[in-house]
Amino acid sequence: LSLFFETPATSPEDKARLEWMANQLRRLNIQLVVRATDYNRFQEKMRKGDAQLFEWGWNADYPDPENFLFLLYGPNKKVGADGENASNYDNPEFNRLFERMKNMDNGPERLAIIRRMVDIARRDAPWAWGVHPKQFVLQHAWVHNTKLNDMANNTIKYLRVEPALRSARREAWNRPVVWPLWAFIGLLIAAAVPAAIGWWRREHGVVR
Repeated sequence: LSLFFETPATSPEDKARLEWMANQLRRLNIQLVVRATDYNRFQEKMRKGDAQLFEWGWNADYPDPENFLFLLYGPNKKVGADGENASNYDNPEFNRLFERMKNMDNGPERLAIIRRMVDIARRDAPWAWGVHPKQFVLQHAWVHNTKLNDMANNTIKYLRVEPALRSARREAWNRPVVWPLWAFIGLLIAAAVPAAIGWWRREHGVVR
């Protein structure tokens, strides 16, 4: 059995990851044929539905389940409607629930509908639910509100800085290191003393 996998990923890191995927499927006697291409060609394949397996991502515009679930809404399919439903998933019950849920206020009823929709999608499995990326960041102790998220690009306005702590740390970390200078002066003195003694003896005719 051979499966064709469409992807716009072409970096060395992506190639290593895709090779790992192929190795895992090979254990099941499945040959994964990776067809990496440029992004324009990849989008063309998606619009035509010319893909057996593929990987794609979504950067949410706002933190609400609707912003993810609409990616599985049937009328929003990629083929024919040029929407964002790249899997072209079309489940009548899911569609009906989405239309009810999308404009509802948050509350127990909306949450129940969302959970039902997620259950339907899990059962039908138009997507492979398996990638959960993590991000790590190093920051100074005087910088706050820097928690990473993939739903906003305007987080700088939320940053908070403690100038007093920053100033104190900078002063502590940037104190001048003077001991090498004193050590150098000491070496010069140590080297100069014998020379000075020798000169004085020669000048005063001191002979041992």
